[in-house]
Amino acid sequence: MRWLALFIAIGLLFDAEAEASNRRVALVIGNASYANAPPLGSPVNDAEDIAAGLAGLGFDVDLRKNTTLDDLRVGLVAFTEKSAAADIAVFYFAGYSAAAGVGSYLIPVDARLATPQSASAETVPLGAVTAAAGRARRLGLVILDAMRENPFPAIPNGRSSSSSLTSAGSAPIRNTLVFFPAEPGRTAEEGEGRNSPFAAALLKYLPQADLEINFVFRNVRDEVRQATHRKQTPYMYGQLSKDKIYLHPVKQVVQDDTAVMQHCDNAVAGLADLRGHADQGETRDDTKAAGAVAACAEAVKRWPGVDRLHYQLGRSLFAMREYGGAVASYKAASELGNARALYELGLMYENGNGVEKDPARSRFYYEMAAEKKIAPALVSLGLQQERGIGATSDPAKAYALYQRAAELGDATAINRMGELAEKGLGARRDLKLARALYQRGAAMGGLEALVNLARCNANGIGGRRDLAEARRLLAKAAQAGSTDARRILAHIEESKPK
Repeated sequence: MRWLALFIAIGLLFDAEAEASNRRVALVIGNASYANAPPLGSPVNDAEDIAAGLAGLGFDVDLRKNTTLDDLRVGLVAFTEKSAAADIAVFYFAGYSAAAGVGSYLIPVDARLATPQSASAETVPLGAVTAAAGRARRLGLVILDAMRENPFPAIPNGRSSSSSLTSAGSAPIRNTLVFFPAEPGRTAEEGEGRNSPFAAALLKYLPQADLEINFVFRNVRDEVRQATHRKQTPYMYGQLSKDKIYLHPVKQVVQDDTAVMQHCDNAVAGLADLRGHADQGETRDDTKAAGAVAACAEAVKRWPGVDRLHYQLGRSLFAMREYGGAVASYKAASELGNARALYELGLMYENGNGVEKDPARSRFYYEMAAEKKIAPALVSLGLQQERGIGATSDPAKAYALYQRAAELGDATAINRMGELAEKGLGARRDLKLARALYQRGAAMGGLEALVNLARCNANGIGGRRDLAEARRLLAKAAQAGSTDARRILAHIEESKPK
Protein backbone atom coordinates (compact mmCIF):
# COMPACT_ATOMS: atom_id res chain seq x y z
CA MET A 1 0.00 0.00 0.00
CA ARG A 2 3.04 2.33 0.07
CA TRP A 3 2.45 3.37 -3.54
CA LEU A 4 -1.11 4.40 -2.69
CA ALA A 5 0.13 6.54 0.20
CA LEU A 6 2.59 8.14 -2.20
CA PHE A 7 -0.27 8.71 -4.65
CA ILE A 8 -2.33 10.51 -1.97
CA ALA A 9 0.63 12.53 -0.74
CA ILE A 10 1.44 13.79 -4.21
CA GLY A 11 -2.20 14.73 -4.76
CA LEU A 12 -2.20 16.82 -1.57
CA LEU A 13 0.70 18.91 -2.81
CA PHE A 14 -1.54 20.63 -5.31
CA ASP A 15 -3.78 23.50 -4.32
CA ALA A 16 -7.42 22.50 -4.76
CA GLU A 17 -8.33 26.15 -5.16
CA ALA A 18 -5.88 26.83 -7.98
CA GLU A 19 -7.49 28.35 -11.02
CA ALA A 20 -7.96 25.85 -13.86
CA SER A 21 -7.13 27.22 -17.30
CA ASN A 22 -9.57 25.30 -19.48
CA ARG A 23 -7.02 22.53 -19.69
CA ARG A 24 -8.05 19.11 -20.81
CA VAL A 25 -5.92 16.13 -19.87
CA ALA A 26 -6.19 12.42 -20.56
CA LEU A 27 -4.41 9.21 -19.65
CA VAL A 28 -5.13 6.49 -22.21
CA ILE A 29 -4.00 2.91 -21.66
CA GLY A 30 -4.28 -0.14 -23.90
CA ASN A 31 -3.16 -3.49 -22.52
CA ALA A 32 -3.19 -6.47 -24.88
CA SER A 33 0.03 -8.50 -24.46
CA TYR A 34 -0.48 -10.13 -21.07
CA ALA A 35 2.31 -12.35 -19.75
CA ASN A 36 -0.01 -14.67 -17.81
CA ALA A 37 -3.31 -14.42 -19.66
CA PRO A 38 -4.56 -14.84 -23.23
CA PRO A 39 -3.60 -11.87 -25.42
CA LEU A 40 -6.33 -9.46 -26.46
CA GLY A 41 -6.93 -8.24 -29.99
CA SER A 42 -8.25 -4.69 -29.86
CA PRO A 43 -7.11 -2.80 -26.70
CA VAL A 44 -3.95 -1.27 -28.23
CA ASN A 45 -5.88 -0.23 -31.34
CA ASP A 46 -8.66 1.14 -29.16
CA ALA A 47 -6.22 3.13 -27.03
CA GLU A 48 -4.38 4.55 -30.03
CA ASP A 49 -7.61 5.67 -31.70
CA ILE A 50 -9.15 7.07 -28.51
CA ALA A 51 -5.92 8.98 -27.81
CA ALA A 52 -5.93 10.45 -31.31
CA GLY A 53 -9.59 11.43 -30.96
CA LEU A 54 -9.04 13.15 -27.62
CA ALA A 55 -5.97 14.95 -28.93
CA GLY A 56 -8.13 16.29 -31.74
CA LEU A 57 -10.46 17.71 -29.09
CA GLY A 58 -7.64 19.64 -27.45
CA PHE A 59 -6.64 17.13 -24.75
CA ASP A 60 -3.10 16.80 -23.48
CA VAL A 61 -2.93 13.01 -23.92
CA ASP A 62 -0.57 10.55 -22.25
CA LEU A 63 -0.83 7.30 -24.29
CA ARG A 64 0.62 4.16 -22.72
CA LYS A 65 0.51 0.69 -24.28
CA ASN A 66 1.00 -2.70 -22.61
CA THR A 67 1.71 -1.13 -19.24
CA THR A 68 3.38 -2.97 -16.41
CA LEU A 69 2.36 -2.26 -12.83
CA ASP A 70 5.13 0.32 -12.46
CA ASP A 71 4.17 2.00 -15.75
CA LEU A 72 0.53 2.19 -14.67
CA ARG A 73 1.38 3.67 -11.29
CA VAL A 74 3.76 6.29 -12.72
CA GLY A 75 1.20 7.30 -15.33
CA LEU A 76 -1.50 7.60 -12.71
CA VAL A 77 0.59 9.81 -10.43
CA ALA A 78 1.30 12.17 -13.35
CA PHE A 79 -2.38 12.11 -14.33
CA THR A 80 -3.37 13.06 -10.78
CA GLU A 81 -1.10 16.09 -10.90
CA LYS A 82 -2.45 17.21 -14.28
CA SER A 83 -6.08 16.65 -13.29
CA ALA A 84 -5.80 19.04 -10.36
CA ALA A 85 -5.06 21.88 -12.80
CA ALA A 86 -7.58 20.88 -15.47
CA ASP A 87 -11.20 21.53 -16.30
CA ILE A 88 -11.77 18.06 -17.76
CA ALA A 89 -9.78 14.90 -17.06
CA VAL A 90 -10.36 11.63 -18.94
CA PHE A 91 -8.95 8.22 -18.06
CA TYR A 92 -9.41 5.39 -20.56
CA PHE A 93 -8.36 1.80 -19.94
CA ALA A 94 -8.71 -1.14 -22.32
CA GLY A 95 -7.58 -4.57 -21.19
CA TYR A 96 -8.46 -6.98 -18.40
CA SER A 97 -10.06 -5.94 -15.11
CA ALA A 98 -11.16 -7.93 -12.11
CA ALA A 99 -13.08 -7.56 -8.88
CA ALA A 100 -11.89 -8.90 -5.56
CA GLY A 101 -14.29 -8.39 -2.68
CA VAL A 102 -15.77 -4.91 -2.97
CA GLY A 103 -13.08 -3.22 -5.09
CA SER A 104 -12.53 -3.14 -8.83
CA TYR A 105 -9.00 -3.47 -10.20
CA LEU A 106 -7.18 -2.66 -13.44
CA ILE A 107 -4.78 -5.42 -14.41
CA PRO A 108 -1.32 -4.56 -15.82
CA VAL A 109 0.32 -6.88 -18.36
CA ASP A 110 2.85 -8.32 -15.87
CA ALA A 111 0.26 -9.39 -13.26
CA ARG A 112 0.33 -13.03 -12.14
CA LEU A 113 -2.62 -12.98 -9.68
CA ALA A 114 -1.91 -16.48 -8.49
CA THR A 115 -3.83 -15.99 -5.24
CA PRO A 116 -6.82 -13.88 -4.18
CA GLN A 117 -4.53 -11.93 -1.86
CA SER A 118 -2.30 -10.80 -4.73
CA ALA A 119 -4.89 -8.42 -6.21
CA SER A 120 -3.98 -5.45 -4.01
CA ALA A 121 -0.26 -5.85 -4.69
CA GLU A 122 -0.35 -6.50 -8.45
CA THR A 123 -3.17 -4.27 -9.69
CA VAL A 124 -4.45 -0.69 -9.49
CA PRO A 125 -7.82 -0.10 -7.78
CA LEU A 126 -10.45 1.67 -9.81
CA GLY A 127 -11.17 3.90 -6.82
CA ALA A 128 -7.69 5.45 -7.11
CA VAL A 129 -8.33 6.23 -10.77
CA THR A 130 -11.72 7.76 -10.02
CA ALA A 131 -10.22 9.92 -7.27
CA ALA A 132 -7.52 11.11 -9.67
CA ALA A 133 -9.95 12.06 -12.43
CA GLY A 134 -12.29 13.62 -9.87
CA ARG A 135 -9.77 16.35 -9.10
CA ALA A 136 -10.71 18.10 -12.36
CA ARG A 137 -12.86 21.20 -11.92
CA ARG A 138 -15.76 20.43 -14.30
CA LEU A 139 -15.61 16.76 -15.26
CA GLY A 140 -13.66 13.67 -14.32
CA LEU A 141 -14.41 10.85 -16.75
CA VAL A 142 -13.23 7.28 -16.29
CA ILE A 143 -13.92 4.89 -19.18
CA LEU A 144 -13.27 1.25 -18.37
CA ASP A 145 -13.30 -0.82 -21.58
CA ALA A 146 -12.22 -3.90 -19.68
CA MET A 147 -15.10 -6.12 -18.61
CA ARG A 148 -13.89 -9.19 -20.45
CA GLU A 149 -13.96 -12.83 -19.35
CA ASN A 150 -11.78 -13.23 -16.26
CA PRO A 151 -8.53 -15.09 -17.18
CA PHE A 152 -7.34 -15.19 -13.55
CA PRO A 153 -9.42 -17.84 -11.73
CA ALA A 154 -7.77 -17.05 -8.39
CA ILE A 155 -9.50 -13.65 -8.41
CA PRO A 156 -13.23 -14.05 -7.65
CA ASN A 157 -16.06 -12.23 -9.38
CA GLY A 158 -13.91 -11.06 -12.26
CA ARG A 159 -17.00 -10.42 -14.35
CA SER A 160 -18.54 -7.84 -12.05
CA SER A 161 -16.22 -4.87 -11.94
CA SER A 162 -19.00 -2.31 -12.20
CA SER A 163 -21.19 -4.19 -9.74
CA SER A 164 -18.42 -4.26 -7.16
CA LEU A 165 -17.88 -0.56 -7.49
CA THR A 166 -21.46 0.29 -6.68
CA SER A 167 -21.83 -2.42 -4.05
CA ALA A 168 -18.95 -0.94 -2.13
CA GLY A 169 -21.41 1.59 -0.80
CA SER A 170 -19.23 4.61 -1.51
CA ALA A 171 -20.97 7.63 -2.94
CA PRO A 172 -19.87 8.81 -6.39
CA ILE A 173 -17.49 11.76 -6.48
CA ARG A 174 -19.31 14.87 -7.63
CA ASN A 175 -18.74 15.80 -11.28
CA THR A 176 -17.17 12.40 -11.92
CA LEU A 177 -18.53 9.66 -14.17
CA VAL A 178 -17.44 6.06 -14.60
CA PHE A 179 -18.54 4.50 -17.87
CA PHE A 180 -18.53 0.72 -18.24
CA PRO A 181 -19.01 -1.18 -21.51
CA ALA A 182 -21.62 -3.53 -20.03
CA GLU A 183 -24.09 -3.81 -17.18
CA PRO A 184 -23.10 -5.38 -13.84
CA GLY A 185 -22.62 -9.12 -14.18
CA ARG A 186 -22.14 -8.99 -17.96
CA THR A 187 -18.98 -9.12 -20.07
CA ALA A 188 -18.00 -6.91 -22.98
CA GLU A 189 -17.46 -8.27 -26.48
CA GLU A 190 -14.04 -8.02 -28.09
CA GLY A 191 -15.45 -7.41 -31.56
CA GLU A 192 -14.13 -8.61 -34.91
CA GLY A 193 -12.79 -5.36 -36.37
CA ARG A 194 -10.06 -2.97 -35.38
CA ASN A 195 -12.00 -1.72 -32.36
CA SER A 196 -14.25 -3.19 -29.70
CA PRO A 197 -17.96 -2.28 -30.11
CA PHE A 198 -17.67 0.02 -27.10
CA ALA A 199 -14.56 1.82 -28.39
CA ALA A 200 -16.07 2.12 -31.88
CA ALA A 201 -19.13 3.85 -30.45
CA LEU A 202 -16.99 6.17 -28.34
CA LEU A 203 -14.93 7.11 -31.38
CA LYS A 204 -18.13 7.97 -33.22
CA TYR A 205 -19.75 10.16 -30.57
CA LEU A 206 -16.99 11.67 -28.40
CA PRO A 207 -15.95 14.13 -31.15
CA GLN A 208 -19.50 15.02 -32.25
CA ALA A 209 -19.98 18.78 -32.16
CA ASP A 210 -22.31 20.32 -29.55
CA LEU A 211 -23.35 16.96 -28.09
CA GLU A 212 -23.81 17.29 -24.34
CA ILE A 213 -21.99 14.63 -22.31
CA ASN A 214 -25.15 12.84 -21.18
CA PHE A 215 -26.26 12.49 -24.80
CA VAL A 216 -22.80 11.22 -25.75
CA PHE A 217 -23.33 8.33 -23.36
CA ARG A 218 -26.90 7.70 -24.42
CA ASN A 219 -25.85 7.51 -28.05
CA VAL A 220 -22.91 5.24 -27.20
CA ARG A 221 -25.23 2.97 -25.23
CA ASP A 222 -27.71 2.69 -28.09
CA GLU A 223 -24.94 2.13 -30.63
CA VAL A 224 -23.38 -0.69 -28.61
CA ARG A 225 -26.74 -2.35 -27.97
CA GLN A 226 -27.43 -2.35 -31.69
CA ALA A 227 -23.94 -3.54 -32.66
CA THR A 228 -24.07 -6.43 -30.17
CA HIS A 229 -27.71 -7.38 -30.83
CA ARG A 230 -28.62 -6.24 -27.29
CA LYS A 231 -26.10 -8.59 -25.67
CA GLN A 232 -24.20 -5.65 -24.22
CA THR A 233 -25.54 -2.45 -22.67
CA PRO A 234 -23.05 0.19 -21.47
CA TYR A 235 -23.59 1.36 -17.93
CA MET A 236 -22.83 4.75 -16.35
CA TYR A 237 -22.22 5.49 -12.68
CA GLY A 238 -21.57 8.89 -11.19
CA GLN A 239 -22.87 12.30 -10.32
CA LEU A 240 -22.84 15.53 -12.33
CA SER A 241 -23.94 19.06 -11.57
CA LYS A 242 -26.77 20.64 -13.57
CA ASP A 243 -24.27 22.43 -15.85
CA LYS A 244 -24.06 21.13 -19.39
CA ILE A 245 -20.69 19.82 -20.50
CA TYR A 246 -19.52 19.51 -24.09
CA LEU A 247 -16.37 17.69 -25.17
CA HIS A 248 -16.57 19.33 -28.60
CA PRO A 249 -18.30 22.67 -28.16
CA VAL A 250 -18.86 24.78 -31.24
CA LYS A 251 -21.89 27.03 -30.62
CA GLN A 252 -22.56 26.03 -27.03
CA VAL A 253 -19.27 27.07 -25.48
CA VAL A 254 -20.01 30.70 -26.30
CA GLN A 255 -23.70 30.55 -25.58
CA ASP A 256 -23.85 28.58 -22.34
CA ASP A 257 -21.32 30.74 -20.51
CA THR A 258 -23.37 33.92 -20.73
CA ALA A 259 -24.93 35.59 -17.73
CA VAL A 260 -28.20 36.27 -19.54
CA MET A 261 -28.75 32.58 -20.27
CA GLN A 262 -27.88 31.64 -16.72
CA HIS A 263 -30.31 34.22 -15.38
CA CYS A 264 -33.10 32.64 -17.46
CA ASP A 265 -32.24 29.12 -16.30
CA ASN A 266 -32.04 30.15 -12.65
CA ALA A 267 -35.32 32.07 -12.79
CA VAL A 268 -37.19 29.08 -14.25
CA ALA A 269 -35.59 26.70 -11.75
CA GLY A 270 -37.16 28.74 -8.97
CA LEU A 271 -40.71 28.20 -10.25
CA ALA A 272 -43.06 25.53 -8.95
CA ASP A 273 -43.70 22.68 -11.38
CA LEU A 274 -47.28 23.35 -12.50
CA ARG A 275 -47.24 21.30 -15.69
CA GLY A 276 -50.45 19.44 -16.27
CA HIS A 277 -52.19 21.03 -13.25
CA ALA A 278 -52.63 24.63 -14.28
CA ASP A 279 -56.33 24.95 -13.55
CA GLN A 280 -56.50 23.16 -10.21
CA GLY A 281 -55.97 26.19 -8.01
CA GLU A 282 -52.41 25.75 -6.77
CA THR A 283 -50.72 28.62 -5.03
CA ARG A 284 -48.47 30.43 -7.45
CA ASP A 285 -46.00 33.25 -7.29
CA ASP A 286 -46.73 35.59 -10.21
CA THR A 287 -43.79 37.79 -9.27
CA LYS A 288 -41.33 34.96 -9.76
CA ALA A 289 -43.07 33.81 -12.92
CA ALA A 290 -43.06 37.32 -14.37
CA GLY A 291 -39.37 37.64 -13.60
CA ALA A 292 -38.70 34.34 -15.35
CA VAL A 293 -40.68 35.44 -18.40
CA ALA A 294 -38.69 38.67 -18.62
CA ALA A 295 -35.33 36.91 -18.21
CA CYS A 296 -36.07 34.21 -20.76
CA ALA A 297 -37.65 36.58 -23.27
CA GLU A 298 -34.43 38.61 -23.19
CA ALA A 299 -32.34 35.46 -23.64
CA VAL A 300 -34.48 34.31 -26.59
CA LYS A 301 -34.15 37.75 -28.17
CA ARG A 302 -30.35 37.52 -27.99
CA TRP A 303 -30.07 33.88 -29.05
CA PRO A 304 -33.13 32.88 -31.06
CA GLY A 305 -31.49 29.72 -32.32
CA VAL A 306 -30.99 28.07 -28.92
CA ASP A 307 -33.77 25.54 -28.32
CA ARG A 308 -33.35 25.44 -24.53
CA LEU A 309 -34.18 29.12 -24.18
CA HIS A 310 -37.47 28.78 -26.05
CA TYR A 311 -38.27 25.80 -23.83
CA GLN A 312 -37.53 27.77 -20.67
CA LEU A 313 -39.63 30.68 -21.92
CA GLY A 314 -42.48 28.23 -22.51
CA ARG A 315 -42.21 26.97 -18.93
CA SER A 316 -42.23 30.49 -17.49
CA LEU A 317 -45.20 31.53 -19.66
CA PHE A 318 -47.04 28.39 -18.56
CA ALA A 319 -46.45 29.36 -14.93
CA MET A 320 -48.07 32.73 -15.72
CA ARG A 321 -51.05 30.95 -17.35
CA GLU A 322 -50.08 32.57 -20.66
CA TYR A 323 -50.91 29.36 -22.50
CA GLY A 324 -50.92 30.72 -26.03
CA GLY A 325 -47.41 32.04 -25.58
CA ALA A 326 -46.34 28.78 -23.92
CA VAL A 327 -47.59 26.75 -26.88
CA ALA A 328 -45.77 29.04 -29.32
CA SER A 329 -42.53 28.81 -27.31
CA TYR A 330 -42.71 25.03 -26.99
CA LYS A 331 -43.32 24.69 -30.71
CA ALA A 332 -40.35 26.93 -31.45
CA ALA A 333 -38.19 24.84 -29.13
CA SER A 334 -39.38 21.58 -30.68
CA GLU A 335 -38.64 22.85 -34.19
CA LEU A 336 -35.08 23.54 -33.03
CA GLY A 337 -34.80 19.95 -31.80
CA ASN A 338 -35.86 20.16 -28.15
CA ALA A 339 -37.52 16.82 -27.38
CA ARG A 340 -38.69 17.88 -23.93
CA ALA A 341 -40.81 20.61 -25.53
CA LEU A 342 -42.64 17.92 -27.51
CA TYR A 343 -43.59 16.26 -24.24
CA GLU A 344 -44.82 19.57 -22.80
CA LEU A 345 -47.02 20.11 -25.86
CA GLY A 346 -48.46 16.65 -25.36
CA LEU A 347 -49.34 17.52 -21.77
CA MET A 348 -51.04 20.75 -22.79
CA TYR A 349 -53.24 19.00 -25.33
CA GLU A 350 -53.99 16.15 -22.94
CA ASN A 351 -55.09 18.45 -20.11
CA GLY A 352 -56.59 21.24 -22.18
CA ASN A 353 -54.30 23.91 -20.75
CA GLY A 354 -55.23 26.90 -22.90
CA VAL A 355 -56.04 24.65 -25.86
CA GLU A 356 -58.90 22.33 -26.59
CA LYS A 357 -58.36 18.83 -25.23
CA ASP A 358 -57.20 16.61 -28.07
CA PRO A 359 -56.07 13.07 -27.08
CA ALA A 360 -54.97 12.25 -30.63
CA ARG A 361 -52.79 15.34 -30.90
CA SER A 362 -51.45 14.76 -27.42
CA ARG A 363 -50.50 11.22 -28.41
CA PHE A 364 -48.76 12.53 -31.53
CA TYR A 365 -46.47 14.75 -29.47
CA TYR A 366 -45.85 12.03 -26.88
CA GLU A 367 -44.84 9.58 -29.58
CA MET A 368 -42.36 12.01 -31.10
CA ALA A 369 -40.85 12.71 -27.68
CA ALA A 370 -40.77 8.99 -26.89
CA GLU A 371 -38.75 8.34 -30.04
CA LYS A 372 -36.16 10.71 -28.61
CA LYS A 373 -36.15 8.74 -25.35
CA ILE A 374 -37.98 11.24 -23.15
CA ALA A 375 -39.06 8.94 -20.32
CA PRO A 376 -42.12 10.94 -19.11
CA ALA A 377 -43.50 10.79 -22.65
CA LEU A 378 -43.26 7.01 -22.56
CA VAL A 379 -45.06 7.03 -19.21
CA SER A 380 -47.80 9.26 -20.61
CA LEU A 381 -48.25 6.94 -23.59
CA GLY A 382 -48.44 4.02 -21.16
CA LEU A 383 -51.14 5.75 -19.14
CA GLN A 384 -53.15 6.39 -22.30
CA GLN A 385 -52.88 2.71 -23.23
CA GLU A 386 -53.70 1.59 -19.71
CA ARG A 387 -56.74 3.85 -19.38
CA GLY A 388 -58.00 3.49 -22.95
CA ILE A 389 -57.61 7.18 -23.80
CA GLY A 390 -58.11 7.55 -27.55
CA ALA A 391 -57.97 3.78 -28.05
CA THR A 392 -59.01 0.48 -26.47
CA SER A 393 -57.34 -0.19 -23.13
CA ASP A 394 -54.30 -2.44 -23.53
CA PRO A 395 -52.41 -3.01 -20.23
CA ALA A 396 -49.82 -5.22 -21.96
CA LYS A 397 -48.79 -2.38 -24.27
CA ALA A 398 -48.82 -0.03 -21.30
CA TYR A 399 -46.50 -2.35 -19.37
CA ALA A 400 -44.09 -2.48 -22.32
CA LEU A 401 -44.01 1.33 -22.52
CA TYR A 402 -43.37 1.57 -18.78
CA GLN A 403 -40.49 -0.90 -19.17
CA ARG A 404 -38.89 1.33 -21.79
CA ALA A 405 -39.21 4.35 -19.50
CA ALA A 406 -37.86 2.32 -16.57
CA GLU A 407 -34.75 1.51 -18.61
CA LEU A 408 -34.21 5.27 -18.82
CA GLY A 409 -34.43 5.53 -15.03
CA ASP A 410 -37.98 6.84 -14.58
CA ALA A 411 -39.32 6.14 -11.07
CA THR A 412 -42.95 6.76 -12.06
CA ALA A 413 -42.71 4.09 -14.75
CA ILE A 414 -41.26 1.60 -12.28
CA ASN A 415 -44.13 2.28 -9.89
CA ARG A 416 -46.70 1.79 -12.67
CA MET A 417 -45.09 -1.55 -13.55
CA GLY A 418 -45.47 -2.54 -9.91
CA GLU A 419 -49.16 -1.62 -9.87
CA LEU A 420 -49.85 -3.65 -13.02
CA ALA A 421 -47.87 -6.62 -11.68
CA GLU A 422 -49.80 -6.44 -8.41
CA LYS A 423 -53.13 -6.44 -10.24
CA GLY A 424 -52.11 -8.96 -12.90
CA LEU A 425 -52.85 -6.52 -15.72
CA GLY A 426 -50.62 -6.62 -18.78
CA ALA A 427 -48.32 -9.04 -16.98
CA ARG A 428 -48.55 -12.15 -14.82
CA ARG A 429 -49.74 -11.34 -11.29
CA ASP A 430 -46.65 -11.37 -9.11
CA LEU A 431 -46.86 -9.74 -5.68
CA LYS A 432 -43.18 -10.24 -4.88
CA LEU A 433 -42.20 -8.57 -8.15
CA ALA A 434 -44.65 -5.74 -7.48
CA ARG A 435 -43.13 -5.10 -4.06
CA ALA A 436 -39.62 -5.23 -5.50
CA LEU A 437 -40.59 -2.69 -8.15
CA TYR A 438 -42.10 -0.39 -5.54
CA GLN A 439 -38.89 -0.67 -3.53
CA ARG A 440 -36.82 0.17 -6.60
CA GLY A 441 -38.98 3.18 -7.44
CA ALA A 442 -38.93 4.37 -3.83
CA ALA A 443 -35.13 4.17 -3.75
CA MET A 444 -35.13 6.53 -6.74
CA GLY A 445 -37.29 9.05 -4.90
CA GLY A 446 -40.67 8.15 -6.38
CA LEU A 447 -43.35 9.32 -3.93
CA GLU A 448 -46.09 7.07 -5.33
CA ALA A 449 -43.75 4.11 -5.05
CA LEU A 450 -42.98 5.06 -1.43
CA VAL A 451 -46.68 5.05 -0.59
CA ASN A 452 -47.21 1.72 -2.37
CA LEU A 453 -44.24 0.19 -0.58
CA ALA A 454 -45.66 1.40 2.73
CA ARG A 455 -48.97 -0.26 1.83
CA CYS A 456 -47.15 -3.52 1.08
CA ASN A 457 -45.40 -3.39 4.44
CA ALA A 458 -48.63 -2.55 6.24
CA ASN A 459 -50.57 -5.43 4.68
CA GLY A 460 -47.86 -8.04 4.09
CA ILE A 461 -48.20 -7.82 0.29
CA GLY A 462 -45.36 -9.62 -1.48
CA GLY A 463 -43.40 -10.10 1.73
CA ARG A 464 -43.46 -9.79 5.48
CA ARG A 465 -45.68 -7.36 7.33
CA ASP A 466 -43.84 -4.51 9.04
CA LEU A 467 -46.03 -1.75 10.45
CA ALA A 468 -43.11 0.26 11.79
CA GLU A 469 -41.49 0.33 8.36
CA ALA A 470 -44.82 1.28 6.78
CA ARG A 471 -45.13 4.29 9.10
CA ARG A 472 -41.51 5.31 8.41
CA LEU A 473 -42.07 5.18 4.65
CA LEU A 474 -45.28 7.18 4.90
CA ALA A 475 -43.57 9.81 7.03
CA LYS A 476 -40.74 10.05 4.50
CA ALA A 477 -43.20 10.43 1.61
CA ALA A 478 -45.24 13.03 3.52
CA GLN A 479 -42.15 15.05 4.30
CA ALA A 480 -41.23 14.96 0.59
CA GLY A 481 -44.64 16.39 -0.34
CA SER A 482 -46.95 13.42 -0.92
CA THR A 483 -50.54 14.45 -0.17
CA ASP A 484 -51.59 10.78 -0.18
CA ALA A 485 -49.07 9.98 2.54
CA ARG A 486 -50.22 12.95 4.62
CA ARG A 487 -53.85 11.91 4.27
CA ILE A 488 -53.11 8.33 5.33
CA LEU A 489 -51.04 9.44 8.32
CA ALA A 490 -53.81 11.83 9.38
CA HIS A 491 -56.32 8.99 9.14
CA ILE A 492 -54.08 6.76 11.27
CA GLU A 493 -53.81 9.47 13.93
CA GLU A 494 -57.59 10.01 13.93
CA SER A 495 -58.18 6.24 14.29
CA LYS A 496 -56.01 5.91 17.39
CA PRO A 497 -57.94 5.22 20.61
CA LYS A 498 -58.52 8.41 22.58
